[in-house]
Amino acid sequence: MKRKFKLAGLLFLGMILFVTCKKETPLPTASFTYSVTGNTVTFYAQVTNDSKYEWNFGDGSYINTIHSPVHSYSSYGVDYNVSLTIIGPGGSTTVTGKVTIPPKTKMQLLTGGVAGSTSSKKWRLSSSAPSFLITAATSNFQPTVKDYPGSVLGAVGLAMVYTDEFIFKGDGSLTINSKGGGIFAGYVYCLATGTPIVPNADAAGAGLAYAKPFVTPPGATFAINEGKNFTLTTTLDGKTPLTTTYPNVTTLSFTKGGFLGVLDFKSECIIQQLSDTKMVANVFVSTVYPGLIGTPNMALTLTFEVAP
Repeated sequence: MKRKFKLAGLLFLGMILFVTCKKETPLPTASFTYSVTGNTVTFYAQVTNDSKYEWNFGDGSYINTIHSPVHSYSSYGVDYNVSLTIIGPGGSTTVTGKVTIPPKTKMQLLTGGVAGSTSSKKWRLSSSAPSFLITAATSNFQPTVKDYPGSVLGAVGLAMVYTDEFIFKGDGSLTINSKGGGIFAGYVYCLATGTPIVPNADAAGAGLAYAKPFVTPPGATFAINEGKNFTLTTTLDGKTPLTTTYPNVTTLSFTKGGFLGVLDFKSECIIQQLSDTKMVANVFVSTVYPGLIGTPNMALTLTFEVAP
């Protein structure tokens, strides 16, 4: 009887020791932080009592099992629910958090990468755009002077303009590739500056020209200016200068001979719309001769597409 009691006591003591040992192995603790660059996120785990990591990035990708993973998301301007599960000797713990991927910046949309990167994107005038709009250079771009179809340049002997490429790079540099040996230009600009053109009465009648030869300006750069109150001197009658302000707009400004779309007296232009594949710009031209030569009186609303 005493032996049975002693054996039972030992079993009871063993159970107490087993439970005590199990309680002495705590659950893991977990939290995480992250940093975002573009669409790439670097995660940092802060954990205890861990032996295995399981990251669920919330976008349907594979589970990641390293301590501080780096993950690139395919979409911008989206929130993702991320979870981290820590498994250890004492069990498992899961924590979740929201990760926000910001929308693409204007630089990313224009060049395909963040500022300072080696990325680049080629843009060209779109022949399939719904319109080629010529308006007065007023603060609201009214009245409309002519509303042509986007393919109109082909009808006036300027089809080669649709092949010219404007290559914007993440480092702020600009390269203009002329596929036809020349460039789309303002007729008055070429006349006033002595720039050679290909004779074309139809284009000249619309104040446009094809300047040839053309060599891409070396060292050309650009800058994106958001929320700018853009002020320039314009004219409506060709004789009276006006101070015109375009409030809170995004512009592209250039140095060292850079421009977008049309070579004319004023290179800075207004960007109306910018996406991954489409850009709409207001480009200023002067058709005044004689009079206030060089002062914009017209604006072309041009649609650009990404070139292959």
